[in-house]
Amino acid sequence: MKKFFNPISPIDAPDPFMTYDKETGYYYCLFTRGECLEIYRSRHAANIITDNDSKIIYTFNGERDGIWGEIWAPEMYKGTNGKWYIYTSGRAQKEPGHLCLFIMEAQSDDPFGEWIFKCKPTPDTLSIDPTVYTSADGKQYICYSRKDPVCGQVLEICDMENPYTFGKNVATIAKAELEWEFDHPYVGENAIVEGPFFVERNGRLFIIYSGTGCWSDHYCLGVLEHTGGSLCDAANWKKHPKPLFVHGNELYGPGHASFFRAPDGKEVWCAYHGMKEHNATCTGAPRFFNIQRVDFDETGYPVMGLPTGYEIELDPPKGEIE
Repeated sequence: MKKFFNPISPIDAPDPFMTYDKETGYYYCLFTRGECLEIYRSRHAANIITDNDSKIIYTFNGERDGIWGEIWAPEMYKGTNGKWYIYTSGRAQKEPGHLCLFIMEAQSDDPFGEWIFKCKPTPDTLSIDPTVYTSADGKQYICYSRKDPVCGQVLEICDMENPYTFGKNVATIAKAELEWEFDHPYVGENAIVEGPFFVERNGRLFIIYSGTGCWSDHYCLGVLEHTGGSLCDAANWKKHPKPLFVHGNELYGPGHASFFRAPDGKEVWCAYHGMKEHNATCTGAPRFFNIQRVDFDETGYPVMGLPTGYEIELDPPKGEIE
């Protein structure tokens, strides 16, 4: 069992998403790559970038399918129809900014196969960071960060008629309101909650999200919890007051996390980005891809401690092939 150190990416790899597919025996990951969608794969989580096994499935040279590039934070899921889909966002006009959601559809069971542009499900909604959840009864939901003219970036959830069509039930379930969610020097219009991801444990359903600015040392993870009833009702979500995961061990701004199971089906791991150096400005800095195991307390609440940093030798996820 080969040990590893964080970060697992030698390159800037913000907004990492990772999943393990037991059908193929591969981990797959995506992250923000600018003008293209690129899928990486490996048999070993820590080698997901360094194995150099990747495929560009979509790229831009000017406008394409009503999108002008600048692709952010892609995530990949199997839909209720058994097909793979990638949910992401791209610039809705030639000028910078104003990103909207779009969806890609795989044409085979192999994520390394062919993909097509499926649709822009909400062409009038300027949103980023989509993530998808399928309930035990087979209903699918999408949560994303939407730019609100009053509140800044908020988290919104919507039910889905199918993996590429939004339903009619939608609710804003979180906005920046806690002190730590404003802990950066350029608040202004930058009230930010973003990067949501669904996590379930012991009958509890959470959305782990990122608060404050991704350029800030204090970018970190917070927790929303579903309290019962419709997921598309803001009254059925509560925000836990303390952040779940903050900077430490000389890793700054840990956030925009995704969570995945190890090949043994039991361990839960977190993929997140972090900066190697203190950043006191509003200018973006390289964000590197890290992974570490997640614990849960006896009630099912996630426990993450601090980032492992860069000098701690880590065991790989359980169940990986040698």
